[in-house]
Amino acid sequence: MNIPRLQVRQRDIDEQIDLLTTKKYDGAVVIIQSPDPWGGPAEYRRANGIAVAVHQANTPLAVRWSLTRLDAEVPWHFIITPLGDADLVADLRDRLTPYGAVQVVDPSRSLLGAFSATRILPGTISVGDIPDTLTFLDSRGGGITPAPAGVLTPDHLAAQLLTTGLGLKALNADGVRDITLTDVLEWSAAPDAVSRWNDCATVLPEPVHTAAVNWLARTLGSRASAAMRYLTTNGPDGLLAWGLITEILVVDPAASEEESRIRHDATVSFRSRTGTATTAEEREGWSTAAVSAVTRAERSRDSMEAVIRTAEREITGSRLDAAALLHRSSVCPGGFAARIERIATALESLAAPATNEQPQRCAYAAIRSAHAHRDAGDPERNRDIVSAEAALRIWQWEHGAGGSPDALPSTLTGWLHTQRTSLSWLNVCINAAWREQSSPALHQVTRRIAERARARVQELDRTFAAVASRSGASRGLAGSTLLVEDVLDRIVRPLLVDGGATRPVLLLVLDGMSTAAADQLLGSIDKSYHGRWQEMATEDEELATALAIYPTVTTKSRASLLSGTTATGGQDVEKRGLTEWYREATKGLRNPGSATLLHKGGLEVEAGDGVTRMIEDTAGQPLVAAVLNTIDDALDKSDPIDRQWSVPDITHLHSLLQAAARAGRTVVLVSDHGHIVDRRQSAPSQAGGNSARWRYPAADGFESSEVTDVTDQEVAVHGDRVLTDDHRAVLAVDEDLRYTARKAGYHGGLALAEASIPVIVLSQEPDQLQERTRDTMPLVQMDDTMRHPSWWELREDFVTISAGTRDTGVEAPAATTTKKTDPQDGLFSIDVAPTTSRPVLFNGLESNPGFQAQVDDVQLRDQDAASIAGILRTMGANNNTIPRVQLQKIMGLSNIQFRGALTKLKRILNIDGVEVLSNRGSDITLNAEQLIQQFGLDRRTTTGR
Repeated sequence: MNIPRLQVRQRDIDEQIDLLTTKKYDGAVVIIQSPDPWGGPAEYRRANGIAVAVHQANTPLAVRWSLTRLDAEVPWHFIITPLGDADLVADLRDRLTPYGAVQVVDPSRSLLGAFSATRILPGTISVGDIPDTLTFLDSRGGGITPAPAGVLTPDHLAAQLLTTGLGLKALNADGVRDITLTDVLEWSAAPDAVSRWNDCATVLPEPVHTAAVNWLARTLGSRASAAMRYLTTNGPDGLLAWGLITEILVVDPAASEEESRIRHDATVSFRSRTGTATTAEEREGWSTAAVSAVTRAERSRDSMEAVIRTAEREITGSRLDAAALLHRSSVCPGGFAARIERIATALESLAAPATNEQPQRCAYAAIRSAHAHRDAGDPERNRDIVSAEAALRIWQWEHGAGGSPDALPSTLTGWLHTQRTSLSWLNVCINAAWREQSSPALHQVTRRIAERARARVQELDRTFAAVASRSGASRGLAGSTLLVEDVLDRIVRPLLVDGGATRPVLLLVLDGMSTAAADQLLGSIDKSYHGRWQEMATEDEELATALAIYPTVTTKSRASLLSGTTATGGQDVEKRGLTEWYREATKGLRNPGSATLLHKGGLEVEAGDGVTRMIEDTAGQPLVAAVLNTIDDALDKSDPIDRQWSVPDITHLHSLLQAAARAGRTVVLVSDHGHIVDRRQSAPSQAGGNSARWRYPAADGFESSEVTDVTDQEVAVHGDRVLTDDHRAVLAVDEDLRYTARKAGYHGGLALAEASIPVIVLSQEPDQLQERTRDTMPLVQMDDTMRHPSWWELREDFVTISAGTRDTGVEAPAATTTKKTDPQDGLFSIDVAPTTSRPVLFNGLESNPGFQAQVDDVQLRDQDAASIAGILRTMGANNNTIPRVQLQKIMGLSNIQFRGALTKLKRILNIDGVEVLSNRGSDITLNAEQLIQQFGLDRRTTTGR
């Protein structure tokens, strides 16, 4: 058999040296026949440092010349020549050692050397195909992965050829990696994919190329069969684009008859356009891999845009005529727009009376679908989803707290708490639903939902103002409400003064920060600092929100805040007031230091090292306060409706927080008043005014304590907390009322958003802070589950949950204790008392000695063994799961109270680290089997009376 001649490579020479070394040779002179000239170095050193010389000699005379000029210092010499034995005379051959003849490269040995193998599995490759195959591998460059266990298999060879030839991802160290259809589709979009594919087909021997392609088809599996048929017939051009198109052709059982018809016709056209028949399974596999390939290639997003545009043109073009199916595409831009339109339609359906839950399910499903689209990650395009979610949250609020007159607070403190924990989040939603969107249809429906919520908020503002105009106008009537002038005493002092020493505090006054703006900013702080700054809240939840001075303007409310008493004035009044308060607060302390107050000008002058030095001087200046005007300034010159307040938005905030972290200061974030935004739906009041949102009573009202010129959009106030000349004023209540020229936003009135002041404590050492303030101002560490209201989470079963516990036919005894009224929102009315004879789950649990001992030891607030057993039976009757908000309502606790109660409930049940009760997302789950085993309960149920 004629052995095909191979071009000599360095690995062939090294393999020959290794062979001779095993035979005890320490040098040689060898002639190797090669059809191609030597392309390597004339001399090189092996890994062991031994020198090797390589000579090219194309004629017998050149061979003779090379043999006479061998360097004796080099042990290994190889002469590369196209000549054979017959071309060389005997004396030349006699000079060769250890062989006396011309050698040829053994293709099989060369292939083994290339793959560091000791044997080739039969059927891997024919000897005649080895030279071109090795030439192909060598010409493509890159390393060759050694054969696993030294055995070269057809699979390993095929995978190496495709890796080297096509540029698919490399094999792993153990050999063949599972190449997926996603890999192939991602590769097909590369600029050189077509040329690489064609090179493989033309350079590789046909049997080798066919075997490699067949191996790829087997590796990808049956779901990739259609894609492989397309690739084999058409090459990689269009492979990814058509894969994206198949996403709209996947069968949808819920599709309408019209959509099903269009899909069928488009599938027929697809076969005609691609020359590829497909099954439902193949279309699904191709589309899933195509979407995955685009998603995985986000770093090279631009390179995918042309492919995506091609796919969308085909879908909407006359040949497929499937524009109605574009919403099924999770990649095409038009698919995102179509999904947004479907959200608009679904939200419209929520407004219509329905006898079933279909409209609700459609709305939630439409939003999930939009989130699943590639463009949902684009901040600009995501605005539509955010607005839609805001509208759906408003709908949930309306079907929970917003629609329940019984949930309205009756006290000033209750109103402030409701604003902070629920209505502020509603303000966020109203603004998000109000703003412009890319879809006119979505904009119209979210605007209507926002308008409806605004009307309800107006009613709430008027009810609040009726309470606040009396109890908030006079200190003696305010009760336990946290007043802005008491923030220093009730919040800052317990953090600042610890026994006989001071602790460093940074007080940041964010002028004009509303409770809604605080909600957004807290989320940004958590993300910006990766949870290093922890929000701390007082167990006395009344201290989380303060009431502004009347009128709610800066010169009165901020001066009172920083003076610790009612005051009116500018920066000089604030600095003097803070100094006097600090002196009184630290009286009797040794080396109390001083307080420093920085305003905008001072912050600019001292920016950088100056401010840092002040904050780091914790001994000399234990209290540093700074006024940040960004939010209040924005009310004059930006659009607060479309503003999502974050750390970078607030000038100096990041540098101040960073300096406070380095200095170990506790941070108090507070405002002096809130604000409302202008929606361009108002004109200045004919009554005129002293400011945008407040005015003096008419002249004829000065003679009596009663003010008679007040409209239903306003409220009259009179008292020692009304800081006007005669302690009287008329404050605007309705959001659309203003007395001066239009601005972006306003304050001064008595809407909840203006009068409520968020008070926030931040710490980088929450455990130490909790321990230190345990006796003076107990604190708890907040998280999102405590910060968000119960109606915030989007869930399809919201209305079902809010309506009460489903009747399951299983008795679930109610708690024996009296429930407390939650001032937040009163979403749920849960009645778990037995009404008929029903089976009893976990029979005898409340009387079980082990269970009773756990309950007595942990002492869960307002709950005894019977009530806790009732809760567990309620969970057991609902597939051992209960929404967090529903359990919270059953226990009659606020967000802050519930977190601690849930921890204690787990301590009662999760004995020795065994989880009986656990969190699963926003639900609480019960391991009923473990509960039964843990307390040795009877597995049988009994009949209740």
